[in-house]
Amino acid sequence: MQIKVCGITNNRNLRDISLMRPDYMGFIFHGSSPRDVTGTVGLLDLDTIPPCTRKTAVFVDQPFKKVTDTITRYRFDAVQLHGKEDPSFCSDLMNECLVIKAFGIKESLPENLEKYMGNCHWFLFDAKGKYPGGNGIKFNHDVLKSYALDVPFFLSGGIGDQDLPLLAEMAGEGLQGVDVNSRFELSPGYKCASSLKKFIQKIRTYEL
Repeated sequence: MQIKVCGITNNRNLRDISLMRPDYMGFIFHGSSPRDVTGTVGLLDLDTIPPCTRKTAVFVDQPFKKVTDTITRYRFDAVQLHGKEDPSFCSDLMNECLVIKAFGIKESLPENLEKYMGNCHWFLFDAKGKYPGGNGIKFNHDVLKSYALDVPFFLSGGIGDQDLPLLAEMAGEGLQGVDVNSRFELSPGYKCASSLKKFIQKIRTYEL
């Protein structure tokens, strides 16, 4: 089970989380997000993130060149797309880095998922809310029972300790990993490192 920690905004969290060796660390480039780092990314010690952790830039409907320029300048390993980016946009980005296409869910799976098959590396299923991501709320996970595509996915949306049995159940059904963000925050963009560390340890010892 891969682990992605998203919405990192400060160097203290960056250093603490780096020591936990998650598979991905996410940084949000979206002006309306309380975790936006568009203007402050140059202050972050991205070079201290270990090679085993993939630095991930999160975008919402940004121009292709802005995305690729950010990837190149800050040496991101992956992008996560939370907007209405079409399959060709995602496919072209696969030449630059790993691509995670996010979809907001309430009571049903998006009808256009098949169009993205072969045009991204993974899906990410999150709960629809006020923001494109990081709302700290869950969606109805029963809708995933009808998921039958070959694209593995990350699960996001208020995931915490209580979801370990669910994650174990879904581990053999396309679940690639878990994405955590606001559920472990003391304030927007500032994670409780001790709680996050315990959760990551549980994930890694829960036979997932």
